[in-house]
Amino acid sequence: MLSTCNERFSMKKTYIIICGFADVVAGGPIYYSNKIRYMEALGWNVVVIPTNGGKKVYISGMEKYLGPYIPFILDMPSEYSKKQQKRLLDIFLKFIPKEIGETVVETGTDYTDYWGEALAEKIGAKHIVIFLDEQNPRISKTLDFYKFKYDRNELACISKPVMRHMFKPLMNLPLDKCKALSCNCTNSIQDIDSDLANQIVRGDYTIGYIGRLEKPFLPTIVDGFLEFAKTYPDKKISIVFFGGSFEQKTTDILYSQFACLHNVNIMITGYLYPLPLKALQKMDIFVSGAGSSRVGAKAGVLSLNIDMLTYRPDGFRYANGQLNSLPPLGDTVFDNLKAVLVDKTYVPKPSVNIDHDWDLVCDNFVEHVKFMNSSSTIKAYYDVNRLNMSRKRRAKRFFRTILGLRIYNALHNFHAWIAR
Repeated sequence: MLSTCNERFSMKKTYIIICGFADVVAGGPIYYSNKIRYMEALGWNVVVIPTNGGKKVYISGMEKYLGPYIPFILDMPSEYSKKQQKRLLDIFLKFIPKEIGETVVETGTDYTDYWGEALAEKIGAKHIVIFLDEQNPRISKTLDFYKFKYDRNELACISKPVMRHMFKPLMNLPLDKCKALSCNCTNSIQDIDSDLANQIVRGDYTIGYIGRLEKPFLPTIVDGFLEFAKTYPDKKISIVFFGGSFEQKTTDILYSQFACLHNVNIMITGYLYPLPLKALQKMDIFVSGAGSSRVGAKAGVLSLNIDMLTYRPDGFRYANGQLNSLPPLGDTVFDNLKAVLVDKTYVPKPSVNIDHDWDLVCDNFVEHVKFMNSSSTIKAYYDVNRLNMSRKRRAKRFFRTILGLRIYNALHNFHAWIAR
């Protein structure tokens, strides 16, 4: 099936993206869907190597990539012997046409970055990392790899503060030396008919959040919601979480946090794409982080942004995605909710702005292409066998080498089954 699928690609320029997208709605898959569309319009043959399986694809345009995937992607290449690495890289090659011409590999998080480097070396491609994580503690042991990519101008983050924070354990990188590319996903709103708008119960105050429920700053936001609800028990408060979670227990825990508050009505929509404009507009205010706060503003709703690193409010979004000239109305989520909803402190409301989203996305991707073209023209690759590993990962490499992949995987699967 793979070979048949790959035969439709021509042989001039190939853009390979290693990413996950099945059974989830998140900024990463939406970004990659946009990037695929843009690169294909430029004449590139785009190859997607999925990192997870699943039964459903929420993001339009990604359906054609659902199927075979890389099951071992969460393991570092250095957890395998060189002979085993070669066998596993051959699985990647099944997704790639034989004649690829000029080739670029793009990855966006640690586990895809390492395999992307190994794959790029094997096929003689350029490998760029556009790091999509706001924070990722796992990379603290592998910063030598990211420094290598940075020095070759093959690494960018979603913001300059994120890159500075990334390298903080290794070096003090000045902000003006950090490299950032916008990966906005604001073209996720559509003015479509949806039952959701009718299902939302408005309260005296109606508050929204957009994003996955696993976001690291969500507990801070929830604490602010809880404090606000407890402070005003005589007010009916409706809170809508526009997002879903990988595990049901995450949703269950969120519901349980509000269970004792009889003045609060909670709604969790689950994964939703596209976002219906009329449903978003039933909110009085959004409190979100990263690109999601821009989405709320583009719907014409006041949108408080939570800083990705400090988890503190850092301002209100304009519809064009920039922070407006007004600072946050306090240091906490509660302070800002009280100021806007109770004290009626004036903050300019953004206007609805969803008509030219694709033009804005394309403007961002122009910078992506410039970055790609400005990276080093001399091919060189980091030796993934030098990646620093934890004791657990070194133990896995030892047993894989001694037992071989077939026996090791059989024992691993049996242990996982017993542990259920």
